Amino acid sequence: NIDPNAGTTKGVISAWLHSVVYVLVSSLLIAIAVYAFIEPNEFTIGGITGIALTIFDSTREKVAISVLSFCLNVPLIVLSFFFVKRKFAILSSLNILLQSFWMFIMEEAFPNFQVVFPGGEAAKIFAAVAAALCIGAALALAFKSGGSTGGGDILAVIFQKKFKATSIAWVLFAMNCTIIVGYVVITHMTVFPLPKTDAGKIDYGMLLLPIVLSAFEQYIESRTNEAITNGFQSATEFRIITDKPEEMSAALMKELSRGVTALPATGMYTKKGHTMILCVVSRRQVPTLKKVMKQVDPESFAVMAKVSQVLGLGFYSTEM
Repeated sequence: NIDPNAGTTKGVISAWLHSVVYVLVSSLLIAIAVYAFIEPNEFTIGGITGIALTIFDSTREKVAISVLSFCLNVPLIVLSFFFVKRKFAILSSLNILLQSFWMFIMEEAFPNFQVVFPGGEAAKIFAAVAAALCIGAALALAFKSGGSTGGGDILAVIFQKKFKATSIAWVLFAMNCTIIVGYVVITHMTVFPLPKTDAGKIDYGMLLLPIVLSAFEQYIESRTNEAITNGFQSATEFRIITDKPEEMSAALMKELSRGVTALPATGMYTKKGHTMILCVVSRRQVPTLKKVMKQVDPESFAVMAKVSQVLGLGFYSTEM
């Protein structure tokens, strides 16, 4: 372990305290998203929480979401200790239990803590965005703690261990799609009436609205999670093939104040040797770099790619 304090008692306690704080905030954000934004706006999310919402609505709210979520997750908590690493299982289980605890507090102490935006059905998109931001941040914090938000994540890991060639991402995707579609089918068969047009026909647009809201929430959630996990320190990487490496490097370092790295390169068609210059710049410096390439070596060739995070000297000083 490269952290000199990691193996000490103080280091272990500090690491666990940080993890517990992340789990506390993560579970609270999920509880807020589910209770305040998702449930009152009649759409759902994937995972065990989505199943709990389906049962909650289909039973006409006879059993609290917190109780349903807890009961559905208990078997997964037990299974997690047999199929995943101990720390991951402990932190994931704690996150699951705290989600039910926070929702129980809201149900008992803050029953009106539910947000329905004015503007009719169209305004539900704002609820989807709010829920996605909360859950995306919660996922990032859960991963940072060394665990997960539980539920579907644990199921996917167990499934992947059973069928080695299966992608966890695809398992989660298929499971969430099934839950979301199942929510719409079941709730409209048991609770919510089928939406009808003025002519008395089924309004398929309104019937698909919960699915669209759920899909939109999933997308914003993943983007939020990615942004927080990878950081906001994005940049652009350039790989420049040139026959004027000295002039190109000098110009880049002078105009951009960025370091460059030169590597030998060979064109496999011509068998001719060239130099590849690697340079990472901020987004606002991209036009300047293109201008330098055009002026120094118009025949140079470059590939640019967005990098999600840059660490180290010259960019951002951050924990690694």
